[in-house]
Amino acid sequence: MNYEQSVEYILSIPLFGKKNGHHNTEALLREFGNPQDSMKTIHVAGTNGKGSVCSMLSYIYCEAGLKVGFFSSPHLIRINERFKINNEDITDENFLACFLKVHGIIEQMIKAGQPHPTFFETLFCMAMVYFADQGVELVILETGLGGRLDATNMIKQPLVSVITQIDYDHVAILGNTLQKIAAEKGGIIKQDCPTVLQSDQNEVVEVIENICLEQKSKLYPVQPIDYLISKRTYKTIDFSIQNKYYYYDRLTLNSSAPYQILNAATALTTVQVLACQIAVEQSEVVRALEKFYWPGRMDVVHEGLILDGAHNLSGIKAFTADIHENYSNRRITLLFAAMKDKAYDEMIEEICKCESIKRIILTTVHEERCLELPKMEETFRKYCDLPIEIENNIEKVIEQYKTTNGDLLCCVGSLYLVGEVKRILSGGY
Repeated sequence: MNYEQSVEYILSIPLFGKKNGHHNTEALLREFGNPQDSMKTIHVAGTNGKGSVCSMLSYIYCEAGLKVGFFSSPHLIRINERFKINNEDITDENFLACFLKVHGIIEQMIKAGQPHPTFFETLFCMAMVYFADQGVELVILETGLGGRLDATNMIKQPLVSVITQIDYDHVAILGNTLQKIAAEKGGIIKQDCPTVLQSDQNEVVEVIENICLEQKSKLYPVQPIDYLISKRTYKTIDFSIQNKYYYYDRLTLNSSAPYQILNAATALTTVQVLACQIAVEQSEVVRALEKFYWPGRMDVVHEGLILDGAHNLSGIKAFTADIHENYSNRRITLLFAAMKDKAYDEMIEEICKCESIKRIILTTVHEERCLELPKMEETFRKYCDLPIEIENNIEKVIEQYKTTNGDLLCCVGSLYLVGEVKRILSGGY
């Protein structure tokens, strides 16, 4: 089996993979001697911001001289993006080697009558094998879905559990109230391990506080924070920031999105919580945030093109607030696609409130869950009377904005859309 065949096999797993509690993951990891138990791990869950926080932590601890493994999801272009060491994607050769090790055990499990591990369980086990083989000193672990039943929750004693912003997403699985969703995310909180909480929503805070009491986990709330933006370009933000844990008089964040400041505050709080175990100099933090890059989140490709993977109401609110505040002098066109299992109606309603958007282009992506164009158009027309176009050829739309005459194209609604645009820009089609 070669690399391409291994990827094809993994991508086919959702067709026959069935979630079976943690039994599949336990069985797989046991065969490799439970490598996750000997790794120092930072475990991060949340609805929005968890990938950004993980990436910032990875950059910070790399800058501090550690060999850092980072497991994330989803990928935008290549599946290798999910496995990083020192912010470099796994090579095709190492990916194949890890897959063959895990696949061999999976075949034994199937012969013994056990169910096939799911897509995500397989990838998580591959990540643990890869990080163990490469001798990483710290693992940054992003949950896939929820927390309590997530495959990543095989981690028994993380250095710290981090909970980012919580909002309505995957409600059919996680629950239809913030309290229920918070309880699922809070499932990663472990006995006697500290917890960092980004949210200041009362119903979320109450749930997480109660879980921390039960688990004897010391809680470190990120908010309130005090920050001041001193300069903003279309690529970066200069700001000062402080809360009761730290003070930085000047940081430059390699992102133009103000909401990333809260994610930076969460990463900085986490670093401070772990300061007695892993020392990090302020100068290392400064350099790390200057290098930080997390694609597809208010990602300014050039002055005429922004990619944002916002795919729930709170993400869309942050996106529209940002473009209205900072790009209202531009003629903004929105390229939109969404998944039909998301709360697309309220996302579209929020988009239509943004007066800075002057034109809508609707499209689809190569994903069976994508919302059908007629339903997408019907929903937009319910909330706004802006010019609406249908265009299945994303490359054609992107081509129009390669050189800008002051117009701005924003691609939003789904990380799948962001991934397809990234693929086009990288010549992947």
